Amino acid sequence: MKFVFKSLVIALCSFATYANTLSTEQQQAWLEDINFYENQVRTKHIEPFHTLAERDFVKLLKELKQDLPRLSEPQLEARLMAITGAIGDGHTNYFMMSGPHQHFPLRYKFFNKKLRVIDATKPYQHLIGAELKTINGLTVEALFELITPLLPGVDNQFSAKTRFELYLTLHKLLLGLGLVKENAAAQFVFELEGNTLSEQITPVAMSEFAKLSSAFKNHTDKLNKLDIAMPGITLSLLKENKVAYFDFNAYPSFEQVIAECKALQKQLMAAKSKYLIIDFRGNGGGSFYTGLAFSSCLLPMDQFDWKTGVFVLTDEHTFSAAMSNTVQFKQILNARIFGTPTGGDPNQFSESHRFVLPNSKRKLSVSKRYYPFLFDDTDAVYPNVIVETSWLDYQQGKDPVLSAVLAEIEK
Repeated sequence: MKFVFKSLVIALCSFATYANTLSTEQQQAWLEDINFYENQVRTKHIEPFHTLAERDFVKLLKELKQDLPRLSEPQLEARLMAITGAIGDGHTNYFMMSGPHQHFPLRYKFFNKKLRVIDATKPYQHLIGAELKTINGLTVEALFELITPLLPGVDNQFSAKTRFELYLTLHKLLLGLGLVKENAAAQFVFELEGNTLSEQITPVAMSEFAKLSSAFKNHTDKLNKLDIAMPGITLSLLKENKVAYFDFNAYPSFEQVIAECKALQKQLMAAKSKYLIIDFRGNGGGSFYTGLAFSSCLLPMDQFDWKTGVFVLTDEHTFSAAMSNTVQFKQILNARIFGTPTGGDPNQFSESHRFVLPNSKRKLSVSKRYYPFLFDDTDAVYPNVIVETSWLDYQQGKDPVLSAVLAEIEK
């Protein structure tokens, strides 16, 4: 059923009409790129046909090559995204944004199944907090069903939501699917405090879109962050230093963690911290060996309550190495997990082999390893205690997940 649906998405890409179809020279260049792509998938992926049957892969590529004369570049790229998505793992991806692209000037986030605007460029600031209802007459639910089969970085239902929040803004993808028109504004309909708002919105340059906030945790500016010389990780000492809170946003190098371990241990010993919080929310991954080095730096410290005093925070953005380290820290640090389920699947193909198409220079990745981190049949790491952030919490800058952990510590 999953593959059948992806085939329908590909068919949608095929039959939309475009004025700017590929020139003969572009067709030849893309033909070479498609052949290169096929070779990389076959030779670099550890098991390329674990979900998509080889005969279907061959059939889809053959049809794509045959259709080249009547495709535009956005349409072709949407087709390649759909084929890559059909391979079926979150580390096998076609990155449409590696080529020229624009975005609709809004950032979204789901709150209790409602997709709300969390930031916008100046002309659309009045839309912040509004729930998106439709784009060109298509509901958010319909858009989700059409777009998510194509998206990179999807392991499960949770990462599908986070990728959709971003890729719904990508003009080229919507153009390739025939959902918007070239050189024309799209009609967006929102609901805000019971009122319906209709806007004609045109895309903006990536440089303009990049100025918008994509904050996953909007409390961190309130904390006194200490630089521990491990880029991507900061330390805050809470509750009169008895709680060491590490905001693990991104992965430093393995060597940086090893080099700064002694200094961090001295800092923690001076603070006499007893409780340990490691926050992986918003962390899309890196090298889980770096995370293991970080844990090995903390483990020798007897001052921590290793029985009940270690916590890991997760959300749907917790992916790849951050998801792996979440599982590992639960095992080797006896950590309890608070938050929402991870966007990464603990039993999934992983570790990216990245490559660039020779002519178009588009970037892709395929999985080159398989890690079964849990013996259970599951699609995510599910927290011991599920705590969700409401729109009101987000508006007021509250962090109910961290608050729940601090309340647990106070017990």
